[in-house]
Amino acid sequence: MEKFQHQPGQNDRRVMSRIDAALRVNYQVISEHVALNDPYDPNFVLPRYFLLLAELDQFDLALDHEIEQISEKDQQIARILSLFNQKLNLITGTLYDAIVQSLLPVPANVNISEGGLSFYSDHLIAENTYIHITLSHPDNFFHIAAIAQVIHCREEDNGKYKTGAYFITLLPQDRSKLSEALEIMHAQQS
Repeated sequence: MEKFQHQPGQNDRRVMSRIDAALRVNYQVISEHVALNDPYDPNFVLPRYFLLLAELDQFDLALDHEIEQISEKDQQIARILSLFNQKLNLITGTLYDAIVQSLLPVPANVNISEGGLSFYSDHLIAENTYIHITLSHPDNFFHIAAIAQVIHCREEDNGKYKTGAYFITLLPQDRSKLSEALEIMHAQQS
């Protein structure tokens, strides 16, 4: 499986476009020997809401691709499948609004780029520690899992720890989702 591997460098971290955003963040400290595993490995603790939303994203991508392929052969069947997909999106959207929304963590301020992020943690995380992290945009622009390495963690006046980390494993499709979302958020903030 192809992964995005990033080696830390003093100059390259700031070359990428960074943006402040309110995101839902979950993380867990992991050992070095699992740091290069697939971020969606079932051995990682992935929140249920995250799994549901990530699976819905994957289903939408696959269905959109198939509808595109079918539309080249039969427009009518493609239209029927597209309408079916719209109904399914309405049903899942309603379930999301009614059930999942109440289970979600409160969005927190995050500074993020394609190369990494900084966020506030409740506990000190030692430099060079590996973390498994899930990020979800509150408006469902993306739901991604990644593995990152902490490059700094310092206590702030608010009693929280500002933690900076760079992504060492970020799947190409997640990197693409993140890139698109960053472009949209950057345009909205401009």
